[in-house]
Amino acid sequence: MQSTRHGPRLPGLLSILAFVGTAIQVSGDIVLVRDGQPASSIVTPPNAAETVRFAAAELARYLGEISGAKVPVVAEGARIRGAPVHVGLTAAARTALPDRLARQPESVFVRVSTDRVVIVGGSDRGTLFAVYRFLETCLGCRWPAPDIDFVPRRSTLSVPDRTIASAPTFDLRLFIAQSGKQAAACMAWGLKLGLNGFYPPDAATRNGESYFLPPELPSCHTYHRVIPNDTYFGSHPEWFPRIGGKRLPGSLHGRQLCVTAPGLADEFARRIDEILERNPRCRITSISPNDGRGWCECPVCMALDKKLCGGRATRQGLAGERPFRGDRVFWFANQVARRVAEKHPNVLLLELAYINYAEPPDTIRPLANVVPWVCHYAPADYSKPIADPASEPNAQFNALLKRWVRVTPDVLIYAYVSKSMWWRLPRPVLRPFAADVKYFHRLGIHRYYAQSRLGDWPLDGPLYYVLGKMLWDPGLDPQALAREWTRAMFGPAAAAMDRFYAEIDAAVRASGKPYSDNPPRDVPGLFAPPHIEAARQALTAAVRTVADNPNLKERVEKVTRVFDYGRWMIRCIEAAARFRATGEAGDYQTAVQAGRRALSFLRVREAKKFVDHLKLLEAFGVPASGMGEAEKKGGRTCWNTDETGKGDGRAGWALLYARIPDPERPAKIVMDVWGESDLQTIVINTGGQGKGYADGGIWKPVEPVQPLSGKPGWETLTFVVPPSLFAPGKKTQRIGLGGGDSQIWIANVRVTAADKADP
Repeated sequence: MQSTRHGPRLPGLLSILAFVGTAIQVSGDIVLVRDGQPASSIVTPPNAAETVRFAAAELARYLGEISGAKVPVVAEGARIRGAPVHVGLTAAARTALPDRLARQPESVFVRVSTDRVVIVGGSDRGTLFAVYRFLETCLGCRWPAPDIDFVPRRSTLSVPDRTIASAPTFDLRLFIAQSGKQAAACMAWGLKLGLNGFYPPDAATRNGESYFLPPELPSCHTYHRVIPNDTYFGSHPEWFPRIGGKRLPGSLHGRQLCVTAPGLADEFARRIDEILERNPRCRITSISPNDGRGWCECPVCMALDKKLCGGRATRQGLAGERPFRGDRVFWFANQVARRVAEKHPNVLLLELAYINYAEPPDTIRPLANVVPWVCHYAPADYSKPIADPASEPNAQFNALLKRWVRVTPDVLIYAYVSKSMWWRLPRPVLRPFAADVKYFHRLGIHRYYAQSRLGDWPLDGPLYYVLGKMLWDPGLDPQALAREWTRAMFGPAAAAMDRFYAEIDAAVRASGKPYSDNPPRDVPGLFAPPHIEAARQALTAAVRTVADNPNLKERVEKVTRVFDYGRWMIRCIEAAARFRATGEAGDYQTAVQAGRRALSFLRVREAKKFVDHLKLLEAFGVPASGMGEAEKKGGRTCWNTDETGKGDGRAGWALLYARIPDPERPAKIVMDVWGESDLQTIVINTGGQGKGYADGGIWKPVEPVQPLSGKPGWETLTFVVPPSLFAPGKKTQRIGLGGGDSQIWIANVRVTAADKADP
């Protein structure tokens, strides 16, 4: 009989041997444990490093979990009982390890013979990886997710003669740095799959000096952390961007640095040196711009753009053209990198290639210690592989990627494996992302970073497991790996869960629609309903199959809960889209009800904000879109037409959906408006199609009966709309207001038929 810690019970030794593709025991196998008693000893080098000691302890722990035996760990030269299992560079391992693997730090080498086992790597980290490969390949362990192990049970452990020798194809195999209680579990799982970062810095000695980001710079956007406002703006305002004629403090979202300012590169490099000196084991950090744009407009920065790239524009990743900043960004990165290399020549400095600096620079070439961190984002279509010519967004990115490879193949791919803005909706990306890994390998790219926190297996299923395996060996079959994962995770329910994941994938493939990072835009029509229903039925079958196994049932129910949230949220978003198109009140009510049902299964921040906005607008008086969060003004709850706030230059444009009582009579629209609001007119979408002015939409202005006073306080504005301005045949009329950076606060809207006394 066999079982797993935190996992399923599956019958029979034959099952586990078939599962791992290992031969049945034959004469000549080495015996490690016999009838629950140790028949071997784990041998480590004298004065073994912490990582090697940890690797040996992990081997002993799992041998114990499998068999119940306490296999001893001894230092080389001590008395050995039974067959020796060498872990790390013992004398036996030095003799056995091939030279080609000894020269590759993360290589793994396992040699099983009749009298000994050698488990070693090209470095201490490689030795740790080798222990996990031995446990996996020779003994049948699997690690499908953090804190979930598949560990077979048998009292006698014997392993046939065999050799395992491999090294990872991708040099950097990185995921989002974790913190808090999940950090240890995610690191433990990542190491078992052979990922080499990003892990907590205080664990470096245990994980073989895997990569970590310094605590002072824990993410990709770092300008605002290296040169913080609180420290520098008062004494060096010239280091911060000049925008609209004024020096403004930097910020994570939307303000950069004045990279040409005298002394800035020196101080930036000094700060990086200081951070690295506090973290001497750190071998990688980001020196990338803040998120968004907000570039300095001073004459010197603008002249630099003109000199390096002709001051050209780019459409890459943007709606419309924006000034190209790639040369400016990498010019500054080189300024910093040249200085940092004087003290820390081997540290890699990551520089994002993103939004309007996604393209390779026209004239600047990154220095050897500058790693372009190329983001597959905007344009991106996550429904198809990057190399699929049928995907226009991916074709754009593919062309950009090939240009980068011509500059240097040493780019680091920034893959949006768990797109945070996707609201935890069904997101079947295993097939395209696995194809992308193979494609990157063909291009010669050998560095991969996944924007993912590893732990969301109830949503993404085998995705992380498959990618972890393929970053080591891109030649593996992703579908076979996925089936291996479902067997380890769900036991006898694996077949039903395979159907579930296949139907989710088919739901998107059947629709043929692309998607990126914007559910309200991308979801309508994305998921083919028959396949979503088939996925639901597969989950029901899976629950029935494991009804008598609490562990497995709980796992399937976790998937079911996320899926039920997702399918109801899909209905919510689709109904909201229909409402925007038709203005029908029934669609609005369907959206609100479906959203409430979705949130009863799972509280996802972005989805809750979407649904709360729908519900709040019921109190608003009429449905609306484009309004900001509810706020208090003058003692009343109100909403601003500018959802992003004042001062960012973004359009504060909102739409009201007014149901007209009688299309043959004028309508009276009464609003409670804050007196200081920028509201002089509303516009009626007489064309009826919701198109903007640029797309030929027809919008007719209507002025209020009395204008606002411009003073603080609540006032009532009345607009009378004649029937001639109504969109023909529409029971619900679109009414626009705002625009530019206008600020309009509205507490309530009422729509009635105008009577004869109304002007």
